[in-house]
Formats: sequence, structure tokens, C-alpha cells
Amino acid sequence: MALLAKMMDRLTIRQLADEFGLTYAQWRVIARLGELRDGATVGRIAEQALADRAEVSRAVSWLAEQQLLSRTEDPSDRRAQVLRLTAKGRKLYSKVIRTRTAFHQSITAALSAEEIAQFDGLIDKIRLTLQAKVDAL
Repeated sequence: MALLAKMMDRLTIRQLADEFGLTYAQWRVIARLGELRDGATVGRIAEQALADRAEVSRAVSWLAEQQLLSRTEDPSDRRAQVLRLTAKGRKLYSKVIRTRTAFHQSITAALSAEEIAQFDGLIDKIRLTLQAKVDAL
């Protein structure tokens, strides 16, 4: 599994840089905000992406400079900012998702529908086990 994860990371990092000019950290912020329609704080993104807050903060600064996300004061915590994708950011998110979906389909093309379903089921079991361990930290 570690080898597959490294290979996927390497290909993902290359594709994000070459096709979209993004780092992996920047993409993780965009991806989380694309999934969270109500926006999120740096802390929430870092927690959900299992990333370092400083790394997320640096990515957020760059994304804000590129006008891919907006920052507004969090009404429940004036020290925090709620981050949301701008229209430009949502457009980029959709574009990357389409490209990533095509990539995922290309690497599973040799598998039958039944094999993909089995694989997805096994991966989900492993993910749930790992999530329980992460939650226990």
C-alpha cells in the first residue's frame, strides 16, 4: 500500500504542477473548500486534510493572492477567518476534479466493474479502520 500511495502522490503532484500550477498543499485546500460549500477555517481544513496548519496557512495565502479563495471574519471566533472558494476557485476545482476523475479511471481501466467494486469496498474498510485510529489520537 505504501508503494501505491507514493506512486499516486508522485503522479498527482506532477499533474497538479504541470497542468494547473498548483502544489499538493494548495490543491488540498481547494479540494476541502470545494467539498465544504459553507467554507471552513484553516484549522478545520488542516484537521480534515491531515495537514500541518502552517502548510495550510501558506497555501491559503497564495490562493488568496491568486483570487481563488476569499476570507471573511468568522462570526463565532473573531480571531479566525472563514475561507470560501471564489468563482475562479470553483471553476479551477471543477477542472481539476474532471482531470483527476479521468486519471483515476485510466488507472483502473484494466479492472472489471466487479473488481472495482471489491477494491472500493476493501479500501473503504481500511479507511474506516484508519479513521478510527486517527480519531483516537
